[in-house]
Amino acid sequence: MVVSVVVFPVVAAQRAVGKENIMHCPKCKSISLNRGKTKRGSYQIEYCPKCKGIWFDKEDFSQLTDIAIKELKITRKAYKLTIICPKCDKPLYAFYYPQTFVTIDMCKKCEGFWLDAGEFREIETVRRSLKKKLKMKEYPDPEGVKGILISFVDRSIADLSSDLGSWVDN
Repeated sequence: MVVSVVVFPVVAAQRAVGKENIMHCPKCKSISLNRGKTKRGSYQIEYCPKCKGIWFDKEDFSQLTDIAIKELKITRKAYKLTIICPKCDKPLYAFYYPQTFVTIDMCKKCEGFWLDAGEFREIETVRRSLKKKLKMKEYPDPEGVKGILISFVDRSIADLSSDLGSWVDN
């Protein structure tokens, strides 16, 4: 199932002025984000009409596609950007979307994230390819001490398996 994020603009009058903050593109800054529906029509997203970037609230991405990483969080390798979250005015942090080389910009506070034009399609293409090869991970790799310990255990098991294989062959 390939989901396209080509959007169809929602009539501006449908946006309740005063009840909902108007968000601005974190890249273009002065351009207001438009609300649109995906081709499937059931998901509304915010996008920039100028640069074609897309804003995803915390749960939007996983509802839009079945290849999304569950429990996506900012990684330790992320770096703080000068661009601001269109939803809560806090700095965004850049890091690679798991198992891809797509850099996403995520907010620590609301956990929404920004994808530049074409990045949604790139994430979907790479993750679908990994899914077909049965190599797609549903959750990001653990970081910190937990990640180091899991890597150590995995390498130790692999080493033991190869050592046992040569021992049994002799």
